[in-house]
Amino acid sequence: MPDKRTIFSVRLFYSYCHRDARHRADMEKSLTTLKTNGCLEDWSDRSILPGERISEKIRTEMNEANIMVFFLSPDFLASEECRKEWEYAKLLSERKLLFRIPVILKDCAWKDFLNDDDVKALPKDGKAVTKFKNRETAWQEVYEGIKAIVNVLRNTFTVKPEFVNDLEETGLISQQHIKVQDIFVFPRLSYQTPRMIDGGTQEKTIETTERLLRKKLVLIHGEEMSGKTTLVNHLFLSLVGKLHPVLHLDLQQISKISKDKENVLHEAYKHEFNGDYSLWKKKNDKILVLDNLSPRPHHLDFVVFCRKFFDKVIVAVSSDIFNSFFRDEKRLADFCIIKIDPLTHKQQEKLIRKRLALVNRVDSITDGFIDQVEDRVNAIIISNKIVPCYPFYVLSILQTYEGYMPNDVSITSYGHCYYVLILANLVKAGISRDDSDINACMNFADNLAFYIYCNTGRSDIPNVFDFSNFVKEYNQKFTISDSLLNRLRNKDYGIIAEDGHFRTTYMYYFFLGRFLSKNATTHQDLIQKMCNESHLVSNHLTLLFIIHHTDDNDIIDNILLGTMCTLESVPVAKLDRDETKKYEALLGSLHPTILSDSSVESEREKEREARDHYDHQANREDEIGIEEDEDAVGQFVNDCYRIFKNNTIMGQILRNKYGSLERTKIKEIIEIIADSGLRLINSVLRDEREITDHARYLHDQHPADDIAYIKNLLRLLSFLWTDLNIEKIVNAINRPELRQIVDEVVHTRATPAYDIIGYFSRLDSAEELSPSVRTHLSKLLKKHNDRFLRTVLSIRTQHYINTHRSEVSLEQAVCSLLDIKYRPRLR
Repeated sequence: MPDKRTIFSVRLFYSYCHRDARHRADMEKSLTTLKTNGCLEDWSDRSILPGERISEKIRTEMNEANIMVFFLSPDFLASEECRKEWEYAKLLSERKLLFRIPVILKDCAWKDFLNDDDVKALPKDGKAVTKFKNRETAWQEVYEGIKAIVNVLRNTFTVKPEFVNDLEETGLISQQHIKVQDIFVFPRLSYQTPRMIDGGTQEKTIETTERLLRKKLVLIHGEEMSGKTTLVNHLFLSLVGKLHPVLHLDLQQISKISKDKENVLHEAYKHEFNGDYSLWKKKNDKILVLDNLSPRPHHLDFVVFCRKFFDKVIVAVSSDIFNSFFRDEKRLADFCIIKIDPLTHKQQEKLIRKRLALVNRVDSITDGFIDQVEDRVNAIIISNKIVPCYPFYVLSILQTYEGYMPNDVSITSYGHCYYVLILANLVKAGISRDDSDINACMNFADNLAFYIYCNTGRSDIPNVFDFSNFVKEYNQKFTISDSLLNRLRNKDYGIIAEDGHFRTTYMYYFFLGRFLSKNATTHQDLIQKMCNESHLVSNHLTLLFIIHHTDDNDIIDNILLGTMCTLESVPVAKLDRDETKKYEALLGSLHPTILSDSSVESEREKEREARDHYDHQANREDEIGIEEDEDAVGQFVNDCYRIFKNNTIMGQILRNKYGSLERTKIKEIIEIIADSGLRLINSVLRDEREITDHARYLHDQHPADDIAYIKNLLRLLSFLWTDLNIEKIVNAINRPELRQIVDEVVHTRATPAYDIIGYFSRLDSAEELSPSVRTHLSKLLKKHNDRFLRTVLSIRTQHYINTHRSEVSLEQAVCSLLDIKYRPRLR
């Protein structure tokens, strides 16, 4: 005899093929009662003939069900299709909230069928419906059992796993499946509050999810790829994890909102959660998370409407849209306006550690290895000047290196990272990977970048130019289809913005550098002018990208020559006793022990805060006058900047070209970098006589200040200037791959200054404190019985110990060499 099965969901799907009409009538009576009592919205049935294969419709209904009722009889157990349905239901129950209810219709071997399956059968105790004297009693028990489960489901407000999976998707192509929560680092959020003293505003920051959720109405805006969507997804997932009533809506997916705005909420709830919406909406402290607010009028109307139903509303919008449409919107006046800023160095390190931990054991990642990875990331981001330090970009850069990690973090061309980022945009914009299409787009972008340079001069000034005129001129010389041009300007992923400028800074400099490297002969004078004026920020950044693309050593030689000729009249500092005796009085007042008993984590945080401060100051200096007329700034300042910038460029040459440059050329570059930085040391307050002269001048200007105090401040300034320039030299040449060549240069030059540079480079390229580092330090201390060098080496070594986890025995041995007391740290 055919069997009878029912699939029960928000909308009941009722599969029936049993011959006994009385069974059918009794079951439909029970379902009608459930619907009348508000337990069901609707139900339908479909006859399934014995042996018929499960149709796509049946499988779809099973996928959507929360309750499945199976009527067990000898016919059911004998049916292969019925058993397959049971096994499929069992599989579904492992993935989502699903109740499987076996109803024993007739006597059969149902216990053997269920075996160890831990589900309870109906009627009570598994007594078959046909065994009841009064079958009304049997069906009443079935009805009560299903009703109890329906009531449980109505009050079980759990999120649907498939929706969570969608939100946890990062979109990163990786060797492992990466979820948002695996790598999420709370971003840098800032907002303005009134200042009571002068009526102005002051900036405040939000550093945790908890602090953000204290605010009732929040509008978060950020630049492209700043992590807006990831943040709102994280907020939703965090609240769901705490069983907080929350709803998520992507406004971009809602093209039109009808007058019945609550229906939008209802549909979203059904998509995201189990349970009864009418019961859920009565809950207190509900939170709504809205992503992708747009200028469409019905979107803002919907936000205003939602304030009636939710205790907190969090809205995310792009900065461009916010600044253009919502900055002065009165209906958003009550919202706290919060901006997503680039990550701090502390946040960046945390993100890198989380990412690397997915492919390594956490305890196997040394602090020195983290430093090396950070160095490579920072070489591409360049203090937010080229690539904004948002999680997407940091992770994309790491993804580019993934094939090389963790055993080898070297890569031959940093320009490859920029290319990968740009190529990803082109593919997402719908451009095929065919060489012809990619090459057409790249050639168009090359020429556009040079056109922008010629017509505006700088990419960071939004000068208006005639994009349509450029396209017209371009098509007279080359060819590009309208379809490719439209994809290049795709509003979501295209590399060209609506006004014709490039979407991001790195895209502009990438293509400008590419154009000039391909046309170096034609534009030789322009490139030479950039080399001569490399202290200008735009020239410095353009030269960096020319180096990424070119194999022309003449450009490298021009930069080297320009560096050698800058401050050439100033002698290269040796930092021997004659040059450092000016510090003797200062060193007597300094406390050379900086060894900390704080944890490595807290010391690294302090160091990264100092980096943020330094980057902020450096960026401000770049903005103040360095792009102006040289005479307005001063030749000496320009010379300093030229050396700083050229050394950065040469550092990139070492990164990119070390595999193709001869050893003699690498040695020459290292020496020029070091010598130019050592000239800077001697360019100010070179000796005690200069310190005395400057102190007298300052004392004449400020007679109340003691001249001895002024002299000591000038000595301290000179000491810090020396330290700064040594660190800049080391940062430019510090590559683990160049360790041997650096040692050869240090040995050849054989001055105390070069010994310091060599030791600092060895420390920075070490993954942890090692016996070889201790041995090298011991030799230097014996070689230089000089208070200045011992102080400098000691301070730098203690700083390394403070910020890197090492073996205690090695730390104790090094402290003994430095004649300082070892301080156990929090671990």
